[in-house]
Amino acid sequence: MKKNKYSRLVLCLLIPLVITAVITGKCLKLINSELIIKKNLSKEIDFEEFRNIRISKKQEDKIKKYSTDFIKKNPHFKGYPYMDDIAYLTFSMLYTDYDLVNKKVPNTYIFNRGIGRLSKDDKFRKLYSYYKAIFSDLKYFPVPYMGQDAAKVSYEDSWNAPRTYGGDRKHEGTDLMAENNIPGYFPIISITDGFVEKMGWLEKGGNRIGIRAESGAYFYYAHLDTYAPGLKIGDKVIAGQLLGFMGDTGYGKEGTKGKFDVHLHLGIYLSDENQEISVNPYWILKIIEDKRTELLH
Repeated sequence: MKKNKYSRLVLCLLIPLVITAVITGKCLKLINSELIIKKNLSKEIDFEEFRNIRISKKQEDKIKKYSTDFIKKNPHFKGYPYMDDIAYLTFSMLYTDYDLVNKKVPNTYIFNRGIGRLSKDDKFRKLYSYYKAIFSDLKYFPVPYMGQDAAKVSYEDSWNAPRTYGGDRKHEGTDLMAENNIPGYFPIISITDGFVEKMGWLEKGGNRIGIRAESGAYFYYAHLDTYAPGLKIGDKVIAGQLLGFMGDTGYGKEGTKGKFDVHLHLGIYLSDENQEISVNPYWILKIIEDKRTELLH
């Protein structure tokens, strides 16, 4: 009998403690999310950090999963502005100070509590438009798979690396290097749907072609050896369409070749208030690395 009384006493003491712990936990969770939201609302856009586009494939996949799961659990939000994976990406970039390589995507609780207020903020809307332009149209890696025994391409993060031709400057792109260093060997395809906005010779870019994707980003392919036959300014292109072949043109008058190793220089630009903003293609290439068309050479 005493044992039962003791058990009931312990239970009576534990229940309030558990309830208090649960309430405290929820309050702390609420306070923490509120601090994060207010911090994001107070931030100005850090363009240097934004332009680096640090996001891993793993984190991008997680954003898409979280966004999809959130809409499944809250179907009444489907189709609402800023209730998509681009909004979740924008929210996550602010949350992690533009670093989704070394930091984690926020959970759906924080996103749900914050997106309503952030989506009314002009800075958030501008960032959203940037990320939408960059990520909405990505379909293929720019160099097709050539077969197991074919030469390969390699690339590294050379964003802002020094360049000296034409004066001291910073590298605003990613170079995809040809393992065999043979001009005309690797075909270059369009990463996105879009249309040919610019085409022809540039002293620094050699034979170059610029594709304006449907959501607004400009994809710049430089140092081509030759262009795809018949391609001209104004033509509509589809993702995966041949643009030309990798080469070593540029750094001189029209027709100059051989000033550097064979490679594709890929640049990605956004138009904003009559200016161009370059962004780092490296992490974008890492995301679409497994999306390669196949072409046996």
